[in-house]
Amino acid sequence: MQPPGRERPPSSSSSSSPPLLSKRIRLITREDDDGGETTGSVALVSPLENDDLVADSLLFLPALPSSLLRASLVCKRWCRVLSNPRFLRDFHAHHGNPPLLGLFYCNWGRIIFTPMLDPPDEIPPRRFALGVAASARLLSCNHGRLLIHNEAEGHFLVWDPVTGELCRIPTPPWFRPNDIMFSIDGAVVCASTDQGHVHGACHSDPFRIVIVAGDGDRFYGCSYSSETKAWGNLFSEMRPPHLRKVRAPTCSKVFWNSIFSLIIWGKLVIVEFDWARQNLALIDAPYELGFYDFIGDRCQFLMKPSDGGGISFIVQEAFTVRVWKRKPDGDGVATWMLANTIDMNSLLSLGLPADSWVRLLILALDDDGNVLFKMFNSRVVFMVNLESREFKKLPKTYPFIVGHPFSSFYTPGMHINTGRADEAQNILGL
Repeated sequence: MQPPGRERPPSSSSSSSPPLLSKRIRLITREDDDGGETTGSVALVSPLENDDLVADSLLFLPALPSSLLRASLVCKRWCRVLSNPRFLRDFHAHHGNPPLLGLFYCNWGRIIFTPMLDPPDEIPPRRFALGVAASARLLSCNHGRLLIHNEAEGHFLVWDPVTGELCRIPTPPWFRPNDIMFSIDGAVVCASTDQGHVHGACHSDPFRIVIVAGDGDRFYGCSYSSETKAWGNLFSEMRPPHLRKVRAPTCSKVFWNSIFSLIIWGKLVIVEFDWARQNLALIDAPYELGFYDFIGDRCQFLMKPSDGGGISFIVQEAFTVRVWKRKPDGDGVATWMLANTIDMNSLLSLGLPADSWVRLLILALDDDGNVLFKMFNSRVVFMVNLESREFKKLPKTYPFIVGHPFSSFYTPGMHINTGRADEAQNILGL
């Protein structure tokens, strides 16, 4: 969880001292060519007239939708500095991770956006709305883009809500129309290789689609590149018998160069497709976990990267969260260990009786590794860092039990393709 931005203390000044931001003349003394002294003057330029100094100062603005927009209205110089691509790159690098703007949900042919910020940073839901086929399914939301699968029409959609760009990609040629894929999971990720690139403003950068799927015989892994406009090599593994897909309100997760998806066939198994190493593998989940609890939706699960390497498998039942971590031992063999057990009823100060029928749900994992929880009968969302146990209640509520967090650097009115000329006025209350 990102710490709040630090405020600069006000500078002290006396009434007799000249204003800091005014032009001043400083007398200097130097030797002339004959060894004598001459006196001249040098004009000190106001910091507000030095673009580099202005840019350095504006880097400390919050990474919220209204910040740069409001600053751009101060004067023409500031607007010019803020519009410079170099400043925007430095601004993104300074903040590191983009803010959580809201959550997406797919409901019967509509991609619905629920904002999570208060005004003036709240983005109207209609601004990030998209109509899709009734059979479409939202698979993931990563690096400022959404991946949508239209199973009936046989294609994927990659949508950038900020710019409005929508790309239609046909399914891989090995998707046979007459076969039934019992599971299809995927994600869209930024494919930029620029040094110092910060995800969250990847609107013009190439992207990659990675999918894992399965039919009656095998598992498959494949990736698509927007640069080559083609699907790569297909990787497959034999499917063990009696395999079933777990039903849970959480999706596959992408981190590092892999996509992870959970399946069961009498025990829990994780399918990992590493598109960088061109490898498809099966990983046994912690053996203590029973698959019947997952079939009956008694448990929620989530996979995330562990601090210091490895992966974490998070299991939530009622108000208890258990964190399993998988790391290699001294011999290079990776094993699962129970690293943490957390009573969420106590941590979140919910005050519910131990035998309460009310359930706590894992909603999603954001780009910073925080887990979003909500009550089954409530719209309140909690953002929890399970490592530090720090948490906060989000300012907005969320009505659904499935969500895809959308984090992005976004400045209303500064994107040509938005088609929303009035959004800058709306967010400024004009």
